[in-house]
Amino acid sequence: MLKNKRLLMTGLTGQLAGSIAAVLAPHNEIYGLARYSRPGSREAVEALGITPIVCDYTSGDFTGVPNDFDYVFHAAADVFPADIETGIKQNAEGTGLLLNHLNRAKAWIYVSTSGVYWDHPDPWYPYQETDRCGGSTRINTRFAYGTSKFAGEAVARSLSRIHGVPLTIARMNWSYGRASFGGAPTRIITRVAQGEPVPVHPDWEMVGCPIHEDDMAEHLEPFFAGAAVGGTVTNWGGDDAISVEQYVPWVAEQLGTSYSFTAMTDVIAYPRNLDPAKRISLTGPCTVKWQDGFRRIIAERFPGRLATS
Repeated sequence: MLKNKRLLMTGLTGQLAGSIAAVLAPHNEIYGLARYSRPGSREAVEALGITPIVCDYTSGDFTGVPNDFDYVFHAAADVFPADIETGIKQNAEGTGLLLNHLNRAKAWIYVSTSGVYWDHPDPWYPYQETDRCGGSTRINTRFAYGTSKFAGEAVARSLSRIHGVPLTIARMNWSYGRASFGGAPTRIITRVAQGEPVPVHPDWEMVGCPIHEDDMAEHLEPFFAGAAVGGTVTNWGGDDAISVEQYVPWVAEQLGTSYSFTAMTDVIAYPRNLDPAKRISLTGPCTVKWQDGFRRIIAERFPGRLATS
């Protein structure tokens, strides 16, 4: 795990980076760059021992923002851009402005998304880093997100070459943990625990590779070590693929409750099965199986509800 480093992180007020920061904060000097517009968000970051830096990096104004960090972890994004123009400005132009300022770092991580991949007709197809991209999904109207993050990858790679800063591009799948809403799997677990129907697509199995915050935090060090000028591109998900349709009955069993599905033709999360081979070559296998991680989420968010040992 990364230790004794001076690390700048974006996206700390969200689920992914917030979960990782909580794990790394006791061992590193972390600075969290964000707008902190939500009441209490700055105080929550400070409570973790993280130094907040108030900045809207998409504005290009970095007055007062230091440039002496060991590493930069850029996870902030507009995950629901209103249109492609907004997505490009926030997720591509903003990334370029940020990395251009933080050009003295030893390495960068740019968190992209598995939503950059073009749809394969098989929902269980394991996408590889060399597969066709385009950000399309026929069951999700968030096309502007995947497309804009792919544009962000290109911008990050260009800045990496311009400044000679090694870069890893990590295409995120289904992250989950304690921060914020907990990630897509936690949302599903919560619906089951509260007796609410789980939305699934009637014609497309919702497949993903859940990855727990503990593994994500462990992966930062090898991602920085494996970074290269021009970009090392890797999938970022758990070792095992599972579908919502498969794990919901299992979650219900753990909770000792029933479950139900409801048809929804426009889903929020990108369903993608990722080939983990390249990521495993960088980080080694994950240590938290999805079953163990989901049980931990149930125990943390719904104390006393675990019905099985």
